[in-house]
Amino acid sequence: MKPPGDGRSSEDKGRELRSSLSNVGGTASYRGDESFAHPMRRILEAADDPAPSLAIHAFHSYPARMHPHIAREAVAAFAPEGGGSMLDPFCGGGTTIVEAMRAGWRTLASDINPLALALTRVRSTRRGEAGRERLLAAIEGVAQRSEDRVRGRVDVRAKLDAEERSWYEVHVLKELAGLLLEIDALEPAADREALRMVFSAIVVKFSKQRADTSHERVEKRIRKGLPTEFFARKGVELVEAWAELDAACEPKTRRPSVVRSDVRRLGQTLSGDFRADLILTSPPYGGTYDYADHHARRLAWLGMNAQAFRRDEIGSRRELAKARDGERRWAQQVEAMLAALAPRLSARGVALLVMGDGQVGGGRVPADRQIERLCVKAGLRFVGVASQSRRDYAGGAERNEHLIALELA
Repeated sequence: MKPPGDGRSSEDKGRELRSSLSNVGGTASYRGDESFAHPMRRILEAADDPAPSLAIHAFHSYPARMHPHIAREAVAAFAPEGGGSMLDPFCGGGTTIVEAMRAGWRTLASDINPLALALTRVRSTRRGEAGRERLLAAIEGVAQRSEDRVRGRVDVRAKLDAEERSWYEVHVLKELAGLLLEIDALEPAADREALRMVFSAIVVKFSKQRADTSHERVEKRIRKGLPTEFFARKGVELVEAWAELDAACEPKTRRPSVVRSDVRRLGQTLSGDFRADLILTSPPYGGTYDYADHHARRLAWLGMNAQAFRRDEIGSRRELAKARDGERRWAQQVEAMLAALAPRLSARGVALLVMGDGQVGGGRVPADRQIERLCVKAGLRFVGVASQSRRDYAGGAERNEHLIALELA
């Protein structure tokens, strides 16, 4: 694929000069093929853009999600004439899929996390007015029946083990169990999945877990009926976000394909002739997050089998952060990832990876240098990298986030 043209507006040029106002954004450095320098820097710096993103991106938290503006700029910068196809093999909450869909791309999302797949399907749903009205009625009905359960002190047993039940006050546990029981009785299945994601969006808030990425237990004063009220509000928020998304997409926009796959097994999951014009994804940052643990409350409530997810999750902190052979393990995982991505890239395609430096085996692993070193064996060419400094809350050396471009060699 040829590098995109400059096409800078005065606003674009001004944005390049602004300094970072938070832990994302700021001026990006660049090294590599100079024809990619401007678009790569502009994409990474897009997080500074004050323009609001689609409301659907704010529905349901997802740790370390890609910034919507970075996805938007990447899709716009590398769009081939006549449209194209995009693959995100670490789709997470579906940020890239939504932005590519809005731009008219054919999209394919995959992830090993079953929650990520359900959330991506819901976030990328095109609902007409009649479908939205139907869901609003379902939300109202579920909320009313849940309130009746709470007032009637109906005893409902949560389908959770003792460890999971310990994360909730008894009255909260019963109310959430009643809510989920009402949701799971809904038809059609699409409405049921949508409201299960609404439920998923509120679960951690009403547990004793401090936050998605913190397993510290804290006491929370939660009155009866509050989880139901939040569920109803979050459901209305989803419907309103769907209306905005529907208006932002062309009528003939194709529905994304969503498949479950370990990135290293894409060759077995996807058809042999599948090729993407753009692979846009944010792989795990080595030794930084534990997605299986971060989503443990949600996975348990929703009855999603996380065994394969926990076993095969790459880059997990629990495996790599302090392991003596952590760097070797992480390198093997990254090499396998690159080897699986190369055959999925079209001859003129580009792979864009948003990755932060790893914290592996007690040391720092620069993601850009690691990818540059390992991509050759996979049959890929390192095109260039735009990088920004990030605040390292754990202390220690400077930590960077990178936008890395690769092509077929």
